[in-house]
Amino acid sequence: MLVLNKFNGILSYLRRPYQKYPKSFSLAELTIYTGIFVLNVWIVPFWFWGIYRLDLPFPEGLETVFYGLWHKKILVRAISVALGFCVFTLSFFIRGASFKELGIRFDNIYRSGRECAIASLISMSLIVFVSMHYFDKSYSQVLASPLTRLLSYSPWGIIRWVSQRTAQQFLLQSVVLTRCFQIFERKVIALVSAAMLFSFAHAPNPRLMVLSFVFGLMCCILFSRNRNIFTLGMTHNVIVGLLLSLLIPGLMDNLRIGTWRGSTEFIAEIDYHESKIEAKPLEKKVIKVFVKNKSTARWDSRGEEYPVFISYHLLSAKGDMVEHDNIRTPFPRIMRTDDSALVDLAVHSPAKKGEYYLEVDVVKEKVTWFKDKGSKTILIPLLVD
Repeated sequence: MLVLNKFNGILSYLRRPYQKYPKSFSLAELTIYTGIFVLNVWIVPFWFWGIYRLDLPFPEGLETVFYGLWHKKILVRAISVALGFCVFTLSFFIRGASFKELGIRFDNIYRSGRECAIASLISMSLIVFVSMHYFDKSYSQVLASPLTRLLSYSPWGIIRWVSQRTAQQFLLQSVVLTRCFQIFERKVIALVSAAMLFSFAHAPNPRLMVLSFVFGLMCCILFSRNRNIFTLGMTHNVIVGLLLSLLIPGLMDNLRIGTWRGSTEFIAEIDYHESKIEAKPLEKKVIKVFVKNKSTARWDSRGEEYPVFISYHLLSAKGDMVEHDNIRTPFPRIMRTDDSALVDLAVHSPAKKGEYYLEVDVVKEKVTWFKDKGSKTILIPLLVD
């Protein structure tokens, strides 16, 4: 009872600024939510995309901070989700909002579902029409593509897919749009502002941002007419599912949002300080390569199931792949996070004379080459004569 009384006292204290300055209160909430999103999508992976990938000059102390932040991104994400949930829950009690206002309702599901179905049919028709125009394939093939993709998902995968898109609609409508309605006096401005925020969340993908704005505005209009998250969630799932199945070459390259965040398990720092390699055809040579483990996983070349080695791809002078898989060189010891070593990389020159490049990379057998996860490689010139 004492805890409940204290909680009610806190709510009463916080309701005063909300009742006195509702616009500022809503703006502060949107700022918090936007800050959480920017933190996880742009700031947490900054070491990877900014310092590591783009080689942006940064003070060593700050680089260490961002490096640690990127390594702990799962923990940061969990804390962010918990913070966002707490802010929303507290706001829910302060505002005294009902579930109907949030769109969590079933009494209008027929009316809302009918409008969403009409909007979905129009959107789907446009997607199919454009896809058929670009793909130049039959109507039956166009319709078979999303069905084939759907059948490839497991039951858990389908549930996860549906839940994610429904959650996105809840955040857009029940969190963003409802606060935009309170900040802006004109309904049109509120609708456009919410759609723009939804679009900016898909940066820096310009084509996806345009699609997100149009789709987000459509969903916001539907929500303003009949507040129902479930029907909008289904609309989101159907349209995005069809769009993913019928991606138009040249129009949509990918649906990735934010910057490339990379995988903390597969990142290496590789360097070579000598001049180009000169060898005779089919000659075996050994070169010294500096390697540092920048990942969160340890590298064990003697591991029974998934050993980790350093190797290379053989490229032509023009950069075309000549030989993808080559001799593996084990690390001299188990390489833990931030461990470094000067490795004697074994190289076998090709039989044909000419100029080549060695693209040096780290590989985890039966799993992946590190390059495919965003790790940087180096190119070493090789002259076979």
